[in-house]
Amino acid sequence: MVATTNTRPLYANYPLIIAVVALAASLAMVFGVFRLQTFVANAGDPYQYGELARDLAANGFTKLTRRGASLYVEAIAVIYQLGGSNFTVVLLQCLLHAGTCLLVFALGKRLYNARTGLLAGLICALHPMLLRYVADLHLETFLTFLCVLTVWFSVRFHDQPTVANGILLGAVGMIGTLAKGVILPLVVVFGIISFVFAIKRRSIREVVAVGAIFVTMALILAPWTYRNYQVTGGKFVLLTPGSSDSFLRGYIFTRMEFATLQKPPFTDAENESNAWFRKIASDAGTTWEADEVVDEANNARVAKEMIVTQPLDTARKIFVGLFTFWYEMTSLPNSLVPAVLAVIGWVLAFIGWRRSHSEGRPAWLLWVPIVVMNVLVAILIPLGRYSVPILPLLTIMAAFGIDTLLDRRGLRNSAEASSPAAA
Repeated sequence: MVATTNTRPLYANYPLIIAVVALAASLAMVFGVFRLQTFVANAGDPYQYGELARDLAANGFTKLTRRGASLYVEAIAVIYQLGGSNFTVVLLQCLLHAGTCLLVFALGKRLYNARTGLLAGLICALHPMLLRYVADLHLETFLTFLCVLTVWFSVRFHDQPTVANGILLGAVGMIGTLAKGVILPLVVVFGIISFVFAIKRRSIREVVAVGAIFVTMALILAPWTYRNYQVTGGKFVLLTPGSSDSFLRGYIFTRMEFATLQKPPFTDAENESNAWFRKIASDAGTTWEADEVVDEANNARVAKEMIVTQPLDTARKIFVGLFTFWYEMTSLPNSLVPAVLAVIGWVLAFIGWRRSHSEGRPAWLLWVPIVVMNVLVAILIPLGRYSVPILPLLTIMAAFGIDTLLDRRGLRNSAEASSPAAA
C-alpha cells in the first residue's frame, strides 16, 4: 500500500502569515506605539476628517471643499451613522492595511513568484511609512488600499482583457479617484496603453473592453459631478477644488531651504503659502477659505501666470519635486526614514526590473503607476506622505530584487559546493 503525502504547497500558508503579521503590527501601532512615540504628531485627526464626517452625517453635503468631498469623509460618515467612532475607523484601517499586504502578496506571486509575494507582503506589513497612517484619521491607508486594488484589477485586465474585467477596473479605479484624484491618471494611462496594445493586435474585443473601463468611470463620476454642480449653485467642478492650490504651494515647498530640510516645511513653508493665498484672494476682492471653489478660480489665474512668466522656476519645482515626493516630511529627522527606505527600495527595484526585463515579465504594470504618480504629484505639491499609495508597488519590485539576489547566492553556493576544490 502506497503511503499518501500532503501535497499542499508551502506558499498556501503565506497569506495567513502575512495577514497575522500585518494585523499584529497595525494593532500594536494603534494600542501602543503611536500614542507613546513623539517622532510624528499624534493628534488623532489632524485634518478634521472626523469633524467633516460628523457634519456630513448630520446635515448632508452642503459645501464643496477638497477634503470634505473626499470619499474617505463619506465612508467615515457612514461609520458614524452606524454607531461607530474614530476608534472604529482606526480598527477598520488595520484591516485595510492587512488587505493591502495581501494584495501585495497576490501581485508579487502573480507577476513573479510566491517568495517575492511573501517578501513584499511582509515588508509592507512592517513598513513604517504604511503603519504611520493606520492609527489616526489620515486618508493614506484608505487610499493605499484602493490604489493597490486598482493595480491588481489592472493586472487582471492585462491578463484577460474582457468587458467584465474592464467594468471592474473602471469601477474600482473611479472609487479610488473619488477618494483622491491622483488615482485617475493611473487608470487613464493604463487604459491608453491597453488601447494601443489592442489596436496593435487588431482586436475589436479588446478595444471594447478598454472602452468599458472609461464608460464605467464616467457613469460613476457623473452623479458625483452633478452633486458638485448642485452644491456650488451651478458651477462645474469635476471632482474637488484644490489642484491650483497644490500647484502653487509646490513652488514654495520645493525651494532649496525646504527641500533640504534646513527649514521645517510644514510650518515655515505652510505659513508662507497661506500668506500668499490670502494676498491672492485679497487682490481678487474675496476672502481666502470662505469658498474653496472661488479660491480655486483665483489660484488658477495665478498658476497660469506663473507658468507663462516663470517657466524656469516651474521646471525647477517639478524637477525637485520628483525627489521630495519620496522624503519631504515635517522635519529632517522624520524625513530621513522615508528617504533611506526609498533609496534602498529603488536600488533593489532596479535589480528586480533588470531581471524582469530579461525574462520578459510585464514589470510596466508596476512601474508605470509609480512613475505616473511621481510625476503628477511633482507637478503639484510633492510631499513625502503622497508617495505612500505607491510604496507597495515599489516594494513588490524591490522584493523581486531580493529574490534575484537570493537566487544568485544560491547558485553561487551550489557551484562552490560542486566544485573540485570543495570536493
